[in-house]
Amino acid sequence: MISLEKREGVARIGKLEFNGKVFETPLMIDFLDKPDIIDRIDFGMAPYPIKEFDEFRFKILGSKDENFIVATGLSVLSPRKLVETLIELRSGSFKPLYTPALATPKNVPILIYFGVDVVDNILPIVKAYEGIYMLENSEFKVESLRSLPCNCEICRNNTPRDLDEEMIAKHNTAVLRRQIEVVKEHIRNENLRNFVEAHAKFDPELTAMLRIGNENVEFFQRYEAVFKRSKLTPTSEDSFDRCEVYTFFERAIKAYRPKGEVLLILPCSARKPYTLSRSHSKIRSYLGDLLRGVEEIIVSSPLVVPRVFELTYPAINYDVPVTGRWSGDEIKFVAERLAKFIEKGDFDLVIAHVEGGYRRVVEETGIDATFTAEDDVTSQVSLENLKEALKGVKVRRSFDLYLSIFEHMLRYQFGIELFEFGKDFRVRGRYPNLELMHDGERIARIDVTYGMLDIYPPLARFLLENEVYTVRIDNFVPKGTIFAVGVKEADERIRPNDIVVFYNDELFGIGRALMTGREMVEVDRGYAIDVKRLCV
Repeated sequence: MISLEKREGVARIGKLEFNGKVFETPLMIDFLDKPDIIDRIDFGMAPYPIKEFDEFRFKILGSKDENFIVATGLSVLSPRKLVETLIELRSGSFKPLYTPALATPKNVPILIYFGVDVVDNILPIVKAYEGIYMLENSEFKVESLRSLPCNCEICRNNTPRDLDEEMIAKHNTAVLRRQIEVVKEHIRNENLRNFVEAHAKFDPELTAMLRIGNENVEFFQRYEAVFKRSKLTPTSEDSFDRCEVYTFFERAIKAYRPKGEVLLILPCSARKPYTLSRSHSKIRSYLGDLLRGVEEIIVSSPLVVPRVFELTYPAINYDVPVTGRWSGDEIKFVAERLAKFIEKGDFDLVIAHVEGGYRRVVEETGIDATFTAEDDVTSQVSLENLKEALKGVKVRRSFDLYLSIFEHMLRYQFGIELFEFGKDFRVRGRYPNLELMHDGERIARIDVTYGMLDIYPPLARFLLENEVYTVRIDNFVPKGTIFAVGVKEADERIRPNDIVVFYNDELFGIGRALMTGREMVEVDRGYAIDVKRLCV
């Protein structure tokens, strides 16, 4: 069993104890070293794909290893069938998943992304004896090379003509090992999807696997953190269906409760949060009190972000390529989400202060909007048009933007209503580092690193009373980390990085989840919760 140390979606880093030795996953078994671990793994007598057409015989002849999920023969599968098989295998057990004779330097990032824990260098060895020289993104016939574009021990001291099959095998193995180490760093930095998305472009089959994986977003949602410290970089339309984007729209549309009668639609900015950007600062400063009681939605691609969610991940930390050109699919995708947000309000007037592709998005929604921008949204003419459009508006319902941000983030993060907790709240601090006060006590603050709320004892007690994001632990006093072995019960909604309330018969406290709620209960090893504060 893996002792989980870090999870990034389905991929994970952990310690694997086997036969008295400790290995770190993702692990590469090196057949060049004749590892003794191989003698203790049951590979079975039938490849995994045989299960598809003869499940009875597979039950008899397939692997029955107690320590690993061993799936042989997967290299013969089509991209779709391979993805479906990996999801099936990863969904059924927390045991480490080993896929013999499948990994190459090119495909190992996406294999780990889909939950493979253990690979080997069988294919790199086989390729070596076919005269194939492998790199992270490429493969070459060794006789076609004029020089060796690698700095491993083999390549530093030789020329292409010097290489024999064994030397190529050592080189290919070194490249695979190096690629796995790169993937581990992306897992630690919560950046694996960005890396996989970019890497998949080097091969049509990898791109197909990524797109097929996007069709199974519910599978990734079981493990994917809702809040991250890494930047979201949606660089292509394949990004539109990635888990973080899907989850943001799913939660934000459900949680959005606009109060104003006037909606102002604005374009995104390079700087996040938008409010601190040059363009948004200029617009807000120019309009002043005219914005009081006005709802705002910022249009980007692929995100559409009501102002009240701009401090929520991924809206607070993403970066997209800006070219000024919008594809038809891009416009349709963004317009559909914008329309869903607009439907949540009862707006008397919609003002769209946008131009170019942003205007085409608004037009695609079919919403009756007043357009005020001419060329640049911060030009004097554009700003005057916007001010004139707002001057005649009589605001019947005003609201505190900062308090509304806390209301929406609580609803988004925990599914709770702020005013069920109490009344007479006060927001203090300098934007975006805001704190929510109640009866003179701090109950929540915005954690701009993760794009979520951190909470304090009064609000934690409220979550505990309502059994929201709670974890019951054994009767001990936790210190820095709570391990899975000490967890008795956990809310199944919990994902890595979620703020949780842990408790036992004597105390309760606040922590950051390091694994899913289901894992906390079903595994007995690994880091479960990073303790933030105790509330005895």
